[in-house]
Amino acid sequence: MRAAIAQIYPALGNIAANYALLEREILAARQAGAGLIIFPELALTGYFLKDQVYDLLQTAAEYLEKLKKLSADIDILCGSIEEQNSRAYNSAFYLSRGRLLRTHRKVYLPTYGMFDEKRYFSAGSRFEVFESILGRTALLLCEDAWHFSSAYLAAAGGAENIIILSSSPYREGIQERWHSINQNIAYNFAVNVIYCNRAGIEDGVTFWGGSEVYGGDGRLLKRAADLEAQTILAELKNDPEKRHHSVFARDERVDVVLRELHRIWQAGMQ
Repeated sequence: MRAAIAQIYPALGNIAANYALLEREILAARQAGAGLIIFPELALTGYFLKDQVYDLLQTAAEYLEKLKKLSADIDILCGSIEEQNSRAYNSAFYLSRGRLLRTHRKVYLPTYGMFDEKRYFSAGSRFEVFESILGRTALLLCEDAWHFSSAYLAAAGGAENIIILSSSPYREGIQERWHSINQNIAYNFAVNVIYCNRAGIEDGVTFWGGSEVYGGDGRLLKRAADLEAQTILAELKNDPEKRHHSVFARDERVDVVLRELHRIWQAGMQ
C-alpha cells in the first residue's frame, strides 16, 4: 500500500491557511496513487500555540469536519487540537471514508526545555490498536515514542504498524536520537514504523524534518530531507511470517510484565 508522508510547514494559529495547505497535499497524494496521507503533530494549527489553544478549539473542530469530507477516497491522518469535557487535548485523528475512525490523545506531555505542554493540554491515557488501510495500526504523538512502553503496549496489542506524528524542534543530536528510536521500535517489535515530522520555524525555533519509514526488519525504506518541506511516498506491506518468528511475538510474557509492574507499583505505594 502506498502512503504519502507530508513533511509540511504549517503557519502558527492560521487554521484556514493550514487547511488549504493540507488540501493541496491531499489532492497531490491522491493523484500519486496513495491510499493514505500522514501529516505531522498539530499540522492543522501549528505547534507553539500556548494560550491560543482555547481560542482555536472551535475553529479546529470545524476544519476537522472539512477534512473528513476529503477522506472519502483517501485516508487522512492529521494532528490537531480538540476539546472533550472542557479539556483540551493534543490529538491525532485518523479519517477514512468521510468519518473519524480513530483518535489518539497524546499521553506524555513534555515539560522540559522549550516544552510546556502540560500547561495547555490534558493527557491522554490509552494506546489503542485499530484496523486501518495498512492493517493493525497504533498511533503515537512525538514524546509518546520516547517512552518505550508506548510502543511495547502497541505491539502487545497486535500492531503491525506504528505511526508517529511529531513536531520535533532541532537541537544537538536530535536526528540521531530519533533515528535510533524509530529503528529500534521497528526491529524489536517487528512492525512498520512511519515517523512524520514537520519543517519550518515558529517563535524562533526550527523544526528539523527528517521524516522516515522503517520496515518490520528495522531497514530504512525512505527518508525525507532535513530542514525543508517535502512529501515522500513509501510502499508498505506487512510480513506476518517475520512477525510470527520475531523474539517479541514468539516469547514475550505479557503476564509476567503485568504482574511485575503491579508488584513494583504496590512497593512504591508503601
